[in-house]
Amino acid sequence: MTIRPYTTADKSACLEAFRSNMPRFFAPEELKDFGEWLEEQGKRDLSDKNECYFVIETAEKIIGCGGYYIRADKTTAVMTWGLLHQQYHLQGWGKKLLLHRINAIREVCPSCAIQLDTTQHSAPFFGKMGFAVTKVTPDFYGPGLDRYDMELKN
Repeated sequence: MTIRPYTTADKSACLEAFRSNMPRFFAPEELKDFGEWLEEQGKRDLSDKNECYFVIETAEKIIGCGGYYIRADKTTAVMTWGLLHQQYHLQGWGKKLLLHRINAIREVCPSCAIQLDTTQHSAPFFGKMGFAVTKVTPDFYGPGLDRYDMELKN
């Protein structure tokens, strides 16, 4: 298992992983946003640790991705587009990727609050990992996909 910085060569595998999670975890209309966001990630300066995006691979196959950015005021880090290909759910890969992201944030900003938003389908996973729900917005991502804002309890 390897977790490494995202490169533009990883885009198709990340999009494939995203598609495998539609429509349960992501609304189909989010695919375009994710693709455009990946384009921007491919242009980033990898030495800037205030915003990072990673891929997780096993057996030389990308099985997921996820990252974070630290807000300019250096008080909060926000998790970005974390996901695993559907066939790798419930096998511990998501936990490894999430812990990698948390550790990367703590190296750059030890006192930052860590926040994320997700759906009702992934919120229980993050709850087990120490995140608490701070707000729920029904149908935010699309019909039947509620937004759960969560923050890591320290």
